[in-house]
Amino acid sequence: MARSGSPLTIRVAAVCAAALTPCLALSGLSLAGVAGGHRGDDDGAVEPTTSRLRIVTYNAGAKLGVDTALEDLAKLMARDPDVIALQEMASPEKRRAIRELYIDCEGCVWGANMPGPPVPGETPVLYRTDRFELKDYGSVQVTEPTYVGKAGAGPSTINAKFVNWVRLSDLRSGRPVYVLNNHTVPSVQAKSGGPNRRFDERLKLFRKHMRGLQSMVRDVTAQGWGLVFVTGDLNVNFRRDRVLSPPMFPYRMLGDVGLRASYEAVREPQNGTHTLRSGVDNRLIDYVYFLPRSSVTPSALKILWGFSSDHRPLMVDFDVRGLRPAAGTADG
Repeated sequence: MARSGSPLTIRVAAVCAAALTPCLALSGLSLAGVAGGHRGDDDGAVEPTTSRLRIVTYNAGAKLGVDTALEDLAKLMARDPDVIALQEMASPEKRRAIRELYIDCEGCVWGANMPGPPVPGETPVLYRTDRFELKDYGSVQVTEPTYVGKAGAGPSTINAKFVNWVRLSDLRSGRPVYVLNNHTVPSVQAKSGGPNRRFDERLKLFRKHMRGLQSMVRDVTAQGWGLVFVTGDLNVNFRRDRVLSPPMFPYRMLGDVGLRASYEAVREPQNGTHTLRSGVDNRLIDYVYFLPRSSVTPSALKILWGFSSDHRPLMVDFDVRGLRPAAGTADG
């Protein structure tokens, strides 16, 4: 079972909060890599095996009741995902119910990085324990609580933002898997697709979040052959971001550290991941980014319907090529 917290996680969050800056060296320490040294993406004396890795990200809606949230989660699990990244899950009651039903019960097959305090607990990461072994986890603060004013989506004071992450060992492919889950400040993108200059404080928070996330991605990619995924509600429409490519938005910021959006790698769906009161919204603001490697290929992408939040889950399948000893060689 996943632990709900660790001394290392607490130390990282506390120091980051005090410094009010992205955790560069600390995130590198907490995300330190693969035991036994680095391995290349393709070692000799092995033959490949391929397995499907299915990742779902879903902004579950903070205002939804416990029963409704559990119904949505059951629908997601029925889609046979290997990893579920959730946002807007700060409610202790929701997290406690999820733990009781799916994580801490006898015979349950789900583990999680689901921190206890409400703010870091906003973005839990769930994973199948029959698919992965948990190696490490943490919660890194990337922005501080900030008053942004009444205009724009969300509260007038934006809570501190954290990136919750896990390092897993894929039991099928033998590869390390990193998942970094996010929920960024809203109302940062203007209708034109560029930064919303009406909200300077929001833009400052978004830049800090992206810089902190960049630093974490650099740390995990430095570990060698692991698979890296960034998930979450980034509050920037990919359709416009890809065209305009502002330096502070995800397409450029995550591209600069080698990541690629699944929308670009697979396809841009006709519908969006968010619903307005008018019901018309084709924006793609929820993401599964991945680090391109020869061992991982995105193969399918689907936006799911029939859920209760104003967001729709994004489900992405990856083909992961693993390693096993070739005939006539000793097991490594």
